[in-house]
Amino acid sequence: MSKLELIYQQLCSPPASELLSTHPNDLASSGFQLPAGWKGWWEWATSIDDEDAASFPRWMLLLQYYYSATGDGLTGNQDPSNKTFIPPELKSLIDVVIRLQLKRDLAAVGSTSGNTQRATPRSYGMSPKKDHEVSRMSEYINRLLYPGSADTLHHVVDVGSGQGYLSRALNDLGLHVLALDSDQNQTSGAERWKAKEAARRQKQLKKGKGARSLPNSTLHCTAPPSALFRSHVYSWPSASVTDKNDRTTHSHMGSLTHQTICINPHTLESSIHDWLLSGEANQMARSVIGELHDGIERHAPQVKPVPVMMVALHACGSLTPDILRAFLSNHRRPSASDVRIWAAQALVVVGCCYNLMVPEDFPLSRLLRQRTPVATLPLASRHLAAQIPSQWLRNETSTRETSLAIRKVVFRALLQPVLQVIGAREASAVHSATPSLNDAEEICGVGQTPENIRLGKLPDAAYKDWGTFLDGATSKMGVQLDQFSTQLPIYIYNQSRRKQLESALSVLHVLRCIMGPLIETLILLDRYEWIREELNGSGISQESNTMDVDLINLFDQATGSGRNVAIVIQPREWSNIE
Repeated sequence: MSKLELIYQQLCSPPASELLSTHPNDLASSGFQLPAGWKGWWEWATSIDDEDAASFPRWMLLLQYYYSATGDGLTGNQDPSNKTFIPPELKSLIDVVIRLQLKRDLAAVGSTSGNTQRATPRSYGMSPKKDHEVSRMSEYINRLLYPGSADTLHHVVDVGSGQGYLSRALNDLGLHVLALDSDQNQTSGAERWKAKEAARRQKQLKKGKGARSLPNSTLHCTAPPSALFRSHVYSWPSASVTDKNDRTTHSHMGSLTHQTICINPHTLESSIHDWLLSGEANQMARSVIGELHDGIERHAPQVKPVPVMMVALHACGSLTPDILRAFLSNHRRPSASDVRIWAAQALVVVGCCYNLMVPEDFPLSRLLRQRTPVATLPLASRHLAAQIPSQWLRNETSTRETSLAIRKVVFRALLQPVLQVIGAREASAVHSATPSLNDAEEICGVGQTPENIRLGKLPDAAYKDWGTFLDGATSKMGVQLDQFSTQLPIYIYNQSRRKQLESALSVLHVLRCIMGPLIETLILLDRYEWIREELNGSGISQESNTMDVDLINLFDQATGSGRNVAIVIQPREWSNIE
């Protein structure tokens, strides 16, 4: 059985599936009706005294065991002797998760491999996290293109380009970049940043600062893609130089083109086609696909499709599968210029926001599609895939933030009986309809209810303690507890019982989040296997078998870059990054 199938089997097992389908809100709403298999660890989680709860909560013991099993460094808050008190069934579950999940060790990427942050920002407007991501990804792409393709691939399409940070970084390497986004506000913002960056650099040039270090592309940002495309078609000479930081700068006049489109596989392919055909008097189109003259079609001799790299930095939801579909669709076509004028030659994509995927995006691989029953991934699991518990206790600041985040989840769960009474009263007053069965199944394990949505966000200060939270929540909802106090469970007012439930709900939440990296691993491996199946499947040309597919840890999760794994497709003959 493959690792992909083992992971899916593990997530479908009763211990894992019960955790994934039970949000703390759901458990509190049910009056704490526990699954039969939870009795042992639930008793452990609720068997606390005030000193235990204040000094070293049960949820922190779980995280310390998780870190020790993964080999990650522990914080100063640890007490290793306490790890022995974790119930065996929870240890076993965590051990399996750690064994099956992808490792997240940072990949070496050229001269920046040892640095998670640059001394100075690459561009105005970027946070340290974004600067780290753009620096690492552009450096990786730069190394990927050198030396194996430095003189053949000059066109890159940045899909979901947002504010254009990565697009400008790639343009700085002398590449022609098509930056696509579905939001005109993002495209307009990227254009403004582009103009600000150009003005800043022109100012530096006038002052005589950094003139030698700026690549040619910064001086010729308006050159049309057709200029370099024609040089590719006719094999005009090109060259590459290496700067003092061992970064390869291609000595071409790059360009940066922003477009707003509704992105799907079809529009993505057609946008690239139209981009490459744009330019002065369509000279490139005539040189590549021929022209009709006196009724005779004439083709340029020995013309090959233009190689294009597709990239995306945190392509949300279904955007990542759609980029992969466009890549594979183009790759399946014959390479004759009358069939396609461009060839999908390489790809570097980092996805995110798995909760926004459409049902057709999982599973993709035949390994999971052919299972009986059909493999599924509920919305609750897709939400949890974004969790990075390995970073929660990284330092004192992250530990405080984690404690607050867990307290928010737990307090809102304990408030569910109050919200249920409010909801029931309002529903009877307006005779509102109950959610459909399909809707209930879709949100199972997510913890969403109309009352929770109505309550909305509360400031961090509201979660100082239970009393402060209860006052703030009921005040915002416009209710007074004494109006229906007899309908509420005892823990609303009984501190001892409430502390026990706080401890157990915290453990439940942390256990669910520990499953998150394994769920993301499932999604990534499903996409990885699917790409390999498509590239090596029947009916595909022999050329397709020369592609390598990899999963590369591009970003350091300690910087806040939780989604740090890039799907990379490249020709097998390209040199590997060392």
